[in-house]
Amino acid sequence: MQTLTSRHNPLYKELASLKKDRGFMLLEGRRLVEDALLRGINPRMIAVTPDFMKDSGLSAPPDVVMSEKLFAGVCETETPQGVLAFFDIPWADMSEIAQRERVVILDGLQDPGNVGTIVRSAEAFGFSGMAVMEGTASPFSAKAVRASMGSCLGLRIARCTIDDLRQLPHHILAMTAQGRKKLSPALFVGPKVAVCLGREAAGVSMEIIEISHDTVFIPMKGRTESLNVAVAAGIVMACAAGII
Repeated sequence: MQTLTSRHNPLYKELASLKKDRGFMLLEGRRLVEDALLRGINPRMIAVTPDFMKDSGLSAPPDVVMSEKLFAGVCETETPQGVLAFFDIPWADMSEIAQRERVVILDGLQDPGNVGTIVRSAEAFGFSGMAVMEGTASPFSAKAVRASMGSCLGLRIARCTIDDLRQLPHHILAMTAQGRKKLSPALFVGPKVAVCLGREAAGVSMEIIEISHDTVFIPMKGRTESLNVAVAAGIVMACAAGII
């Protein structure tokens, strides 16, 4: 274990480069780091502050102790909690997603907060796979990971193309405001079902609607025309789980 006090230290430069590398995800705070460790995910590097090292232990030893100032320079959060770790992003292959019974497809969602919230709801309601189309914010970005509270590590997530979706053995339901069918538990009786949610403003793309088996809408009593996509996702997945 090393102690860092200078930005010129090669180890600090390595940490800074890991932060910019899209092949790694940054987890901050005891809860997220410990959750990843308990799930059996091996860290590339764990860093802590002297105060965290003094007062709290981890299930895995840290690689480096950093001054508060240096630590804050690596963190994404405004109020660092004294521990962070970098992990390889655990992207799955679409062949693995095809084996899952309940899958969520994200089509171009751009807000990482929405993506992370949907990931969290997916794990909560028994969806074990997710496919993200090009243009979708990464579920493993720092903001999405915080919104998912680490649930991105609890389901398998793969990047996909329209051709990949064509080969899915799932009954694909595209959520649209003018869907042909009303949301109901009966839509999820099949062995394999995939729910597609579209971009915040534009919705599900026509190319996905064309390969979908049904388009589905959420009935609403008020005058509101649409719901936030993460709220809609939670309603749909709770319905799939038989909760509503």
